[in-house]
Amino acid sequence: MNTPETTSKNLFSQDLIIQALASSPSPTAIYSGEEMVIHFANAGMLALWGKDSSVIGKPLIEAIPELEGQPFLELLHEVWRTGETYSVHEAPAKLVKQGVETLDYFDYEYRALTDNQNKTWCILNTALEVTSRREFILEIKEKEEREDELKEEMAATLEELTASNEELSEIIHQLDQSREYIRAIIEQAPVGIAMLKGPEHIIEIANPAILKIWGHAEKEVIGLPNEVARPELRDQPVTEWLKEVYQTGTQKTNTELTVRLKHKNGLREAIVNSVYQPIFSDRGDITGILMIIEEITEQVLARRKNENDQQMLALAIDAGELATFYYQPETNLFSGNNLLKSWFGLSSEEQLDLSVALEGILPEDRDRVSTAIAKSLEKDSDGHYFIEYKIQNKSDGKVRLLQANGRIFYDNTGHPQSLNGTLRDITEQKKEQERKNDFMGVVSHELKTPLTSLKAYIQLLQRLPEDKRLAKQEDLLEKCLKQADYMNSMISGFLNVSRLDSGQLHIDKKPFDLQTLFSEIEDEVLLSNPAHQFVFKGSGSIFINADRDKISQVLHNLIGNAVKYSPFDTSVTVEYIALDHNQIQISVHDKGIGISEKDQKLIFDRYYRVQDISVKSISGFGIGLYLCKEIIELHKGSVSVFSSKDDGTVFSFMLPIG
Repeated sequence: MNTPETTSKNLFSQDLIIQALASSPSPTAIYSGEEMVIHFANAGMLALWGKDSSVIGKPLIEAIPELEGQPFLELLHEVWRTGETYSVHEAPAKLVKQGVETLDYFDYEYRALTDNQNKTWCILNTALEVTSRREFILEIKEKEEREDELKEEMAATLEELTASNEELSEIIHQLDQSREYIRAIIEQAPVGIAMLKGPEHIIEIANPAILKIWGHAEKEVIGLPNEVARPELRDQPVTEWLKEVYQTGTQKTNTELTVRLKHKNGLREAIVNSVYQPIFSDRGDITGILMIIEEITEQVLARRKNENDQQMLALAIDAGELATFYYQPETNLFSGNNLLKSWFGLSSEEQLDLSVALEGILPEDRDRVSTAIAKSLEKDSDGHYFIEYKIQNKSDGKVRLLQANGRIFYDNTGHPQSLNGTLRDITEQKKEQERKNDFMGVVSHELKTPLTSLKAYIQLLQRLPEDKRLAKQEDLLEKCLKQADYMNSMISGFLNVSRLDSGQLHIDKKPFDLQTLFSEIEDEVLLSNPAHQFVFKGSGSIFINADRDKISQVLHNLIGNAVKYSPFDTSVTVEYIALDHNQIQISVHDKGIGISEKDQKLIFDRYYRVQDISVKSISGFGIGLYLCKEIIELHKGSVSVFSSKDDGTVFSFMLPIG
């Protein structure tokens, strides 16, 4: 039985939890296994690492090799083995961002998530970069320590009563200098800093960086309560956060906070990282708030644009069914997307390295590909890589013809850094081109035959003596007409294919009686094909809503094929029957030579002709059945073939009656 509690639990599926983590402003990642495979990292963590989403699915040390020699992997392994959470504040870490090694400080936590047997199944890693905060707080502490030392010196001087008024004035002067020194540090800080005094949050100090972020001049805010000096914060949560920090003494930190700030005569939307730190007196009382703000609007927008560009590129790659590859010549590193892996017979989890890729290339193309890559990396190369070659899937043995197109990327010194590019499967495109070429050869031959006959009949007619010309004229002209009709029929077929390609083959649906159409076709067929036996079967008068001429064309084509590919004096059965679901089935059954299973799968493809050597002498272009299929599908119907070798063939198509 479902209760509100169980329903609520069901709503929090793993997908929703991952979505929530991805939306979190805090850098977050999830690892699993002894190799610490990265199973999840949100945008904050990727930015912190200086990496993109391609590291997901890789072991941590492979994704971030600069961690080698640092304590993080050892700590992760300890958490994995013991299941005990490890957290630390202001820990140093060396990372490579945009090709430059940097030393930053972080608050981070490794939390082990365990199953019912108390065994770790993954580690949740959260982190926060605190480099700027640490540097500032260290400077503040250093100055406070100096101030404390000065105070102690002054107290000692007063207790001993040995110092003169001049010495006391000097100490006070040094103290003032110390305070001015602290103020100078705040003024020159690269991040925005302000000091708010008392429960009304009077703005006592505001450095130029924070004034620029706020959009205010110093004279507009100093000495005024923050809420009064900055009315644009009304209906925004900042004022409530300041009250909460002052009342509780608990620091408030925000990451990638969107806030509306003053800009000229209006407001602008900015993205900031902010820290609101309570200030305590010697007695532990809260006397004010230290506000630290860093504007990251441009960085975040640039990152989001890059993420959007990456998504658009991924969509374009998916839509174009393109495989992508990356090759780093210095390290011999090679990788590709999941589509490329599938072409080589690998799963998405398996690694595609250079040896696997080269092994998958057919032997006759392997050296040619290696040479093409080497030439594209040469100094005098134009930096472009283009080649066509064949690969074989190691799982199913399927051979593909690929077209590779890539470009060399160079470092600052002009040295080749990587070869990036795409691969396109052009197997079917090449087959289509070959079929077209074959088709053009057949067309040339087939058109030449009636033209030669036509020319011969005309020349014969010209050479006949005057007294015999009238007697032979009618017979020769009839033969000429038949050859002209044959050419006209071929040209009509070509035009229909062209109309299909351009979307101009229109279907004019009107109700008509199928029984009447069958009767007309029966009369025509019996008259023009006396060498075969025809059986026409029907189910009485049935009206269908279709293009009468196009359906007649399909039937004539199927009957014509049955006549061409079956011996003389064999039967051809043409039949229509009504089916359930408001459909009708029309079939043509011959007793001919049959069609192989291989040819049946391709028989309706454009330009395809049966490969059986016994039918090579029979004329045809490979467009008749293709047109039949397209016409039936334009009627929302379907066409099929059933055949066995030397036992005849049945071509059937189904149409909706309504």
